[in-house]
Amino acid sequence: MRITNIYQLFRLSLLSMLVALMAGCAEKDSFEQPYLNASEKEINFSGQVDEQTITVNTNCKEWIATTPKAWIHLTVNGNQIAVKADPNTTGAERSSYILVDGGLAVEKIAVTQSSSDFTLSIANGEIMLPQAGGTTSVDVGNGDNTYELRQHETTDWLQIVKKKHALKFYSKPNYTTTERKTTLTLTVGEKPFSVVVRQPGVALFILACNPGNPFSIHKMMDYEIRRGSILSEYGSPDPDNGIYEESYFFKTPSPLFKDVVYVHDTEHSTATRIYTRSLVKEGVDAVKSQAFQDFLTANGYTRDAKDTNHYVNIKDQMTMDVDIMESNNSVVLFFDQIHTQDRPYDTFTHLDLGPLALLNQKDKKISDVESFEAGQKSEEVKRQVSRNREIEALVYKTTDPVQVARTYFFYMRGGDNPAAADMVGSVEQYILSFSQPNLGIWQYGNEWFITREFDKLLTSNGFEFVSYNGRHHVYARRSDYLTLAISGGKYSDVNDGKPVMQISVLYKPSLFAGSRQQRMAKIERMIKEYKTRK
Repeated sequence: MRITNIYQLFRLSLLSMLVALMAGCAEKDSFEQPYLNASEKEINFSGQVDEQTITVNTNCKEWIATTPKAWIHLTVNGNQIAVKADPNTTGAERSSYILVDGGLAVEKIAVTQSSSDFTLSIANGEIMLPQAGGTTSVDVGNGDNTYELRQHETTDWLQIVKKKHALKFYSKPNYTTTERKTTLTLTVGEKPFSVVVRQPGVALFILACNPGNPFSIHKMMDYEIRRGSILSEYGSPDPDNGIYEESYFFKTPSPLFKDVVYVHDTEHSTATRIYTRSLVKEGVDAVKSQAFQDFLTANGYTRDAKDTNHYVNIKDQMTMDVDIMESNNSVVLFFDQIHTQDRPYDTFTHLDLGPLALLNQKDKKISDVESFEAGQKSEEVKRQVSRNREIEALVYKTTDPVQVARTYFFYMRGGDNPAAADMVGSVEQYILSFSQPNLGIWQYGNEWFITREFDKLLTSNGFEFVSYNGRHHVYARRSDYLTLAISGGKYSDVNDGKPVMQISVLYKPSLFAGSRQQRMAKIERMIKEYKTRK
């Protein structure tokens, strides 16, 4: 009798488990057949650090992705799985799998990683070998068909081995400044294909690549390692502590620009900082030479007529700024991605920067702000008070349907940078919030950019673009040092949580001084943001 009860209990437990699994894939009262499909059935990695993305299409309410191998790293974001592979230093190809499990619907994805430096396609008719030499494996991609290989000339720097479905290239390092190249003919069936094999030499100057938007780790790694760079340091993100940036530091073969750095925002999948630098006087002298100008021209960069340290590359969708610091014999080349405005936008008929008469005035205090806003019939919605009982900030909701809020920040006697006695209680800066962001900014993914129309309005009023720090586009006017930091976003206590454009308004006489790095540091320090004290 006891055995029967245990058997019935086991059947009941098994039934409960199956019901729970089915509940993960369909609604309780739905009989829809559970399904789970992955965009890739198999993925292949090169031997270096690499990353690929898998998209999951499913009606399962919950699913998980796992892998048995420690060299594969999985990050799930919505319906996408970012798959990253560590460098393969085993000397042999390795394989594993990813299991995407939704309960009653499961998908298994095969993962393989080459032991060679790269696994490439020859579809574009060109193969670029690393400057440092080594073994490079190239997939011919001809299925079960056989192919013929003909090398047009014999070289002492390159050996080619024909495999069933691939070619293996064994190349010597190229320590010259001249690119090497040779031509091959591949015949698949009866159709010949001409393929140019190139190997770059040692470059005096270094340019960064455009890693794309969204940021492509594979494109960046492929570009850098091919020209002989070595990944020397990796800085990982720490989402649990609000740090989403990861950094890649490469040592390059250049005798002057010895490193290049890419910083990637993993939350928004965008590049936040890209730069290369030289820390010797020879580097400073080199960027002032005609050879540097010829190098940039040959690589598609055009010099700005107004700002001679600014260059634009339309083909690669990149800009570059040359920042020379004579005091410590260093020069930094900063690279930024170009984002093309999607359509024309209406903008302001004139530039209204709010209550400038209250800004940075010794005789205009908190009471004057309160009086001004009362006259505008605004409503005070928040007041930030310091631990020393000083008023730090005031937030007002206006009656204007476009300029919906104004936030004021005041000079204080306490804090890290105490103000002069006569400025305590005066307005240090204020923020204007607009309910129609497209009057001045437009959105691309998770980033906001100044519209051409608003830029034209700003420049016609004497403002010039200073810098972009990843969030704020900063403009300033040399005649009076009035500075604007412009951004877009959603804020729970402004415009009912819908997107707004915000313009921070302040005076900053020292903003134009120093290098670009110093200017960006000033921008980071100067812009105040209202944060409710916990």
